[in-house]
Formats: sequence, C-alpha cells, structure tokens
Amino acid sequence: MAAMVETSAFRIDLANLCVWRRNGSAVDERLDLPPRTFDVLRYLAENTGRLVSHDELLTALWRDVHVQPEVLKRHILAIRNVLGDPSSNPRFIETQRGRGYRFIGPINSFAPMLEASEVVAESGLLAGRDEPLLMLQTSLQLAAARERQAIFVSGEPGIGKTALVQALVAQARHIAGLVVAQGHCIEGFGGIEPYYPVLEALGGLCSGPSRASTVRTLMKVAPAWAAQMAELRTEQRESLPLPIDVARSCMVREGTNLFDALAAERPLLLVLEDLHWSDYATVDLLSALCRRRSASKLMLIVTYRTEELGSAGHPLQQLVHDLVVRKYCHEIELGPLPEPAIAEILAGGPSGVLASDEFVQLITERSGGNPLFIELILEFLQQHGIAERIDRHWRLLVPISRAAFATPPTLGRILEAKMDEMPHEARRVLEAASVAGLRFDTATTAPAAEMDEQSFEAICEVFVRNTCTIRRDEPVPLRDGNVVQAYVFKHAVFRQVLYDRIGRSRRAHLHRAIGDRLEEMYPPDKRAELALQLAQHFAAARDWMRALDYLRSALRVANSRFARRDVMVILDRAAELATNLPDDARTATELEFLERRGAIQAATHDPKARDTYAQLAENASRQGHVDVQCRALLELAYVISWTDLAGSRPPLDQALALSENQSDPIQRDVTRGRAYARRIWGFGWNMDDARRCEEALARLLTSGDGLSVARAQLYFGMVCLVSTRYREAYDLVESAYRLLSGTPRNEVEADLARAFWIRHVGAGWSQYALGDFGAAWKEFDASIASFEKSGDAGAVRSFQVYRATLRFYAMDFEGVLQDCAPAALGLLDDDSASPIRVLPVERRIALIFGGLAKAGLEDKRAALDSFRAAEMEMERQPAHLDWYWRLPLEWGMVNLLIFNGDRSTTLTRAKHLCDLAAQTSERTWQALAWEAHARAALAFDDAAEAIDHVEKALAACAGAQVPLAELRVQATAAVAYEAMGDTVSATRHTREGETIRRQLADSLSEGHPLRQRFEQRSGLLLAV
Repeated sequence: MAAMVETSAFRIDLANLCVWRRNGSAVDERLDLPPRTFDVLRYLAENTGRLVSHDELLTALWRDVHVQPEVLKRHILAIRNVLGDPSSNPRFIETQRGRGYRFIGPINSFAPMLEASEVVAESGLLAGRDEPLLMLQTSLQLAAARERQAIFVSGEPGIGKTALVQALVAQARHIAGLVVAQGHCIEGFGGIEPYYPVLEALGGLCSGPSRASTVRTLMKVAPAWAAQMAELRTEQRESLPLPIDVARSCMVREGTNLFDALAAERPLLLVLEDLHWSDYATVDLLSALCRRRSASKLMLIVTYRTEELGSAGHPLQQLVHDLVVRKYCHEIELGPLPEPAIAEILAGGPSGVLASDEFVQLITERSGGNPLFIELILEFLQQHGIAERIDRHWRLLVPISRAAFATPPTLGRILEAKMDEMPHEARRVLEAASVAGLRFDTATTAPAAEMDEQSFEAICEVFVRNTCTIRRDEPVPLRDGNVVQAYVFKHAVFRQVLYDRIGRSRRAHLHRAIGDRLEEMYPPDKRAELALQLAQHFAAARDWMRALDYLRSALRVANSRFARRDVMVILDRAAELATNLPDDARTATELEFLERRGAIQAATHDPKARDTYAQLAENASRQGHVDVQCRALLELAYVISWTDLAGSRPPLDQALALSENQSDPIQRDVTRGRAYARRIWGFGWNMDDARRCEEALARLLTSGDGLSVARAQLYFGMVCLVSTRYREAYDLVESAYRLLSGTPRNEVEADLARAFWIRHVGAGWSQYALGDFGAAWKEFDASIASFEKSGDAGAVRSFQVYRATLRFYAMDFEGVLQDCAPAALGLLDDDSASPIRVLPVERRIALIFGGLAKAGLEDKRAALDSFRAAEMEMERQPAHLDWYWRLPLEWGMVNLLIFNGDRSTTLTRAKHLCDLAAQTSERTWQALAWEAHARAALAFDDAAEAIDHVEKALAACAGAQVPLAELRVQATAAVAYEAMGDTVSATRHTREGETIRRQLADSLSEGHPLRQRFEQRSGLLLAV
C-alpha cells in the first residue's frame, strides 16, 4: 500500500513522490528528491523501526541491476541533507555501520491507498492509467484532509472514464468514514429532468448505510431537494412542501449548502457520470460547487465525452475551461492506450505472458487504443474461436492473417453478428431495452418486448452473466410498493448500435408501447418528472400531439425550478416536433411555443427577445391570428424600448390600429389597455391614454373573464404607480398576480414571468411611496434573496437598484451606493460565463440615485458626474420611463446648482423641473419640484418667492398620500416662513413635518438597519 506518511516536521508524500516541509504557513514547502533517492526513503519509511540491510535495499530497488553497496551512501546523504538529519545525531535515519539502515522517525499514516496493481486485482485491468489513478488517489487524500477537490475526467466513448473512477471507488473503502454517492446522466433528445444525476446520487445515500443522517441533513438544509425525491415525499408527507413551490428559486444555493453539510465531518466522494447528457441546471450546480471556497471533505468527480459537448453546444465545455483556468478544478483527459498498454492487457498484467507482436499490433490497429473497443474485439475473437483467454492472458489460435480477415470492420457489425446468433426472445429483449434508453427496468420494458417480467428478467440476467452488453443497476421502487430490477447498458455504443438496426415501423411501435406502459404505471398527476422521457417516446412513435403535451409539462417543471437554459432546450425540441403536425395544428403550436420563448427571453432581459417577437408577429400576421399578432407587437415594442424608444413606437401604434380587427371585445380591451400603458411608460404621461386604459379595465371587470381582467390589472397597476395612485397600484398588482399564479400553468405560462417581475417591483415601490418603508424593505429583500438562491445574478442586480431607491428616501446613502454600484459601473459577474444583463433604464436609475446619495454625503463633484452620465445616456439613447426618472435627475441637479450659487442657471433649471412635473400626474414629484424651487429662491434671499413656491408644493400634497414629498415640503416651508419672520407658521410646519417623520420611522421596526440613519438624517432635515 502507498500512504501519506507524516513526521513531526515533514510529510513523505508517497503519491506525489516528494517530501513536504512544514514551515508554519498555510502552504507547506515541497522538497523534490531524485527518483531513486526517493525510492530509498520510501522503502525505509515503509519498514520503519526495522533494520534494512544493504543487500535487502539493493535487491528491492536495483532488481536485475548490479551496483556496489557504496551507491547507497550517496542516496542516504541526499536524504539527510533534505531532512536536515545529521548522522551524528539522527532523527530519522539511523546508520548501522556495515549492516544497513533503520528509519527511526515518528510516523503517522494517513488513510492508505491501494497501489495501482492492487486496484487492478480488485477492479479489473487498468493498463496505461497509473498516472490518472494516482492523481485521483492524491486528490481523495487531500479531500479527506478538508481540502475540497473537483476532478473532471473526459474522453471519447469507451475510453475508460468509468473504469478509472470505479477503480478509485473500489479502493475508497480504505478511507476512514468515507461516503460514496454516485449518479449518472441518461441520454435524452435534448435535455432531461433537471438535476437528475444529483438526485440519483442523493437517492443512493438515502437508501444506504448513511440514510438516517442524510435524510436529516436534507430536511434541515435542503428542503427543496428533499421535495424532489419521491421516497421522501412518501415518507415525510406532512413535513415537506409541494415540490413545485419549493423548487422555484433555491436549488443551486441549497445544493451547495447540502453537499457542504454532508461533507462537513465525513469525507464524501460524489461521482457524476456522463455529464455530456446533463441538463443545464446540473451544470449550474457544478459551477457553484466548484467555485465554493469553504473548507470541506468533498471530492467531486465528473465524467463526460469531449466530442459530445462540442457538437451539441453544451455549456459544460465552457464551464470546465473556465474552472481549469481559474484553478477551481483539475482535468484528466483520457487518450487512447499506447501499444505497450495494449500489450499489457493481452498479457493479463505487467508480469503476464506476452502476446506476439503481431497480435498486439492487430488489436492496436483495429481498436485505435479504445479500451471498450479492445474488450469488444477480444470478446468477438473469443466467441469465434480466433483467440482464447487462459487465466488472464490472451493468445491467438489461428494464423495472424486469418485473425485479421475475421475481425469485423466496425463495432456495429460485431454487435449485429452477435444479435443474429441470439435467440429470438433475446433479440426482442435487447431491442426493447435499446428503445427504453440507456437504463431500463423490467416493469417498463417487458410489455414492449411482449414478455412477462419474469421471463424478461431471466434473459437480462443471462446477458449480465455472459456478455458485456448490460449490467445490473439499482432496483426501482414502484408506486404500489413493489420493487423491480433495473439494468443499464455498459456503454451507449451498445445501445445505439442495437437501436439503429431496428426498422423504423418496429421502432415506432416499441416507443409507443413503452410510452403507453409509463402512462399506465403513473397517473396524470405523477407524470411531471417523467415528462421528457414520455415526450421522447411519443415523438419517436410519431404521436406528435402527445409528445408536445408532455413537452409542455416538462416546460412547467423546468420553469418552476428556474432552469432557464433547460427551458430553451425544451422549446427548441417543441419547435422541431411542431413541424410534423397538420397545417392548422402546426401553426397554432408554433405560435404558442414562440410566444413562450419570447416571454422567457424578455423576463431575463435577453436581447434575442426582439427577434423572437418580430418573428412571432410576422408568423401570426401571415396566418391571420390577430390576437397573437397584437400581443407580439406589444411585447416587441417593449423590448425595443429598452434601447430604442423611437423604434418602439411603430409596433405600438400598429398594435393599437390592429386591435380594431379583433373580433372578441374582451381581447380587444386587453390589447388596448396594454398598449395605452406601454405608451405612457415609453413616451410620458398622457391623461387621455390613462383614461382609455382605465375604461378598458372597467369594461373587462364587467364582461371579461378572470384571466383577462388579471392581465389588464397588471398593466394598469403600473400606470397607477406613476400617477400617485399607489394604494390602487399595490392592490391591482397583488390581485392579478394571485390569480395568475393560482391558474394552471399551461394557460398562463407566457404571462407568469412578466407577472412575477411586475409584482415584485410594483409591491415594493408602491409601499415605500405610501411611506411604509418596513414593508417595502421586506418585499425587495425577499426578492433579492430568492433570486440569489436561484443563481439569477441579473435579477439580483435589478432588484438591488430598486431597493436603492427605497434606501435613498430612508436616507441610507451608504446603502444606496452599495446597491447601485454593480449596475452603475456595468460590472460583470466573475462567476458567470456571460455578462449580466442590466437594462439601460436600470443603469440610469443606479446613476441617478447613486448621484443623489453622493450629494447627501456631500460629495458634490462625484454626484455631478453621475447625473451627467445619466443625462448623456438619456440624450444619446432614449428608453422607456426616461420621462419619469428624469424628474429625480433634474431634482438632484437643482440641488447641486443651489450649492454652486449660480442664480440664473439654478432658477432656470428649477422652473424647468416644475414644468416637467406639471406634465405628469405624479404629485410626489410635483411637490418636490416646487419644494426645490422654493429652496432655490431661499438660497438667493427671495423669501417671498419661496413662500409662493412652498404653497404650490403644499397644494400638490393636499388630498394625496405623498409622505416622501411632504416630509421635505414641510421642512422647507418652516425655513421659508422663518425667513419671513412668521415664527408661528414656521413652528406649525416643523411640527407637521415631525409627525410625518415619526410615521415613516415607525414603519421600520426597532433595530432595523435603516431606522437609525433615517432618524438621524431626517431629524437634521427638520432642524435646518
């Protein structure tokens, strides 16, 4: 056995063939010895306390080589120099003159690891893989010492990835307390169940010796993961929430916390195989696990096929490259075996009987050095009497020329020849199994093979014993409590060759039979997790409508888990399948899935949404679907308005004009209400548009259905939000979101992403505008936390910007800068493969409120720079809601000009601010505009004009709930009346301002992070 040997001051690393000297820092110093010198040290350390004679050392280390005993002195001297071990007073190596040497240093052996030769004996032949196995062993030792490890093992199919990993697993039992969890990806048509291999690994832990502790940890640390596991949902029904609720936003965060918890005390070896078939959500989790820097006894091993990633555009390739560059993981890329390794395989091991050079060369040429191909070829040769295996070594039974002639040209031919030799029932078993997938079970597959489960299982067991085609897998528990045996093809090449040789009609029949059987086994409400599998089977059976229905179900599951990239893969597959439908059905389905794609892209601020909605509008127009065309044009206008306000007007106007052609008055009102709301958001307040929008909603409330009302409420609620109707905005948005989120998802899938966003922004915004800082903080904080858990960094930054506006009114200027910095600076996420998308409007909000906060902290030059940056962007690239956010920008500029003392410019800009506010129905900003104008007049000693402006500000506040403005208006009114000598009025306004200030402060609980700063700074405001 090899071990990591530790002395008091050194570690003798028998895996990396070096010595580590402890120097008191976090990183030990590596000391390299010449290979032969290290061999001497190793041999002595392995025989510590025992006298090793010169002859024994020479025999052990210089086998078949004649050297003089004096050579040992040179190596011992080199060891003493490295260890600082004088011969006169040795601490490690004692010399017995004329006899030999004894290692006397104190040694503590870490968990031992098997030598490669010992692994061969336990796990099968691993010729040519000593170095990668040694790397895995070393990493496992480091992980056991609380230094987390991640290894990605790549290579072509059959190259030996699984064999290498399983060799490590076989010897992992020698690590004290080690727990092994293994999961495998299943081949799919373009995406599988999110987190499938991870859930499989956890399922293994939950059924193994560590079941109790694993279940406790799952329930405590990762309830969302626990809810995905059928066995726990059955056993813990009362304590687990429904999976569709809990899985929405916390899978990645809980996943990383879960594995850290599982590997906190005991080493955990997590093996995830065939990740080239993984869903994208699993890739996101891998990224988070590898980038985690906390100490942990976790070792992660991932295997995948390199060429599969390149052809499919899978993000795992980019992830691995980034992780390797950043030194978050190590990569082992397995290549073809060289000829000497193939010779060792044929010999049965390093010391076996050598095969002829011609035989070695033949196998090398035919296999290309692929271990799996070698195994198949040798098996084929053995079956045909061309070669035989005696003990462990191989030899030819015929002349080499005949062997070369008899070798099939392809593996497909080999497998087909084997299939032809099989009994009819055996072929039926493998045919049905290949259609079921890489992994199959008797309950699902036996009916497709037209066999009972017992007969099917008996034939599978013959294959397990006598061929390399399949192997046993973990039994599958059924809903009725029974357990059936599962099997898995040893390599996908087997399954693919078998699958390809089945005729098209026969293949479709088998797929339909398996799909029907799965539907029979699982009731409709239990099929969500099988949706992709069922969709694959019915698509292959050319039952397009059923396949698309299951893709819709799979889409709902992926959306509920925020697996956005998996959503796109499913949408791609749906678009592909829809082309097979009859004309009428195809048109409607293509429009449906295109609209769903646009909704997801728009909700995630993906610029591709523009092309998607343009295509949707064009397709709907060509097919005469006016309702769909109107929706597409409205969403197209919105997406364009992110960066090109003028360009958004034509599709907006076109949608309004097209609404005249909508035959359904309900849909017509929905279109018009949204169009008027969009026009206000984009091009400024318009009383007529607001009235028409409200009238459309009123008609819908009278005659429309609930969903149409909810859709209209969402948009009118946002109109109310920018026109002082804050309470109404909150009620409308909340009501609409509750109705939409409680509706079956297939009816509102395209609405939910936008509704979720509007609700989360609108709720917090309306609450702080009403003066309820505490409730608004909870809304924004909860939104940010949920998006952080789901790994959506773009949404996190967006909501941080909106939370910053609350922080400003609560006078937490430092917090404003903290929340605004990422969006204002346009920072990229270091852990992301692509830049986080921040909309221009959100960057402008960040610049404006960051400037206001800097002014509040008296950094006026920096504030001016922020304001000018926002102003330049608005002029260069107008976007939606610029008209609204220009109000706080102009207010901030007026405040800076007051300090600069330029009377003419200050008063001109203050008047301009009042004119802009007067064009809106936003009384908060009307009052603040006149309040700023009043302060400008006071700054230039015109108290009478200040009083006039104050009265207008107070009039704007009258009859409206605008506490954010009224607090400042009352403070400025007090100063203005004091300047006029009217101390009674000044005192009254101070008192009224104090009442408002106290109400705002009381909306924050005692100890809230905002309360202390607000009370301090708002008190100073009223004291001026």
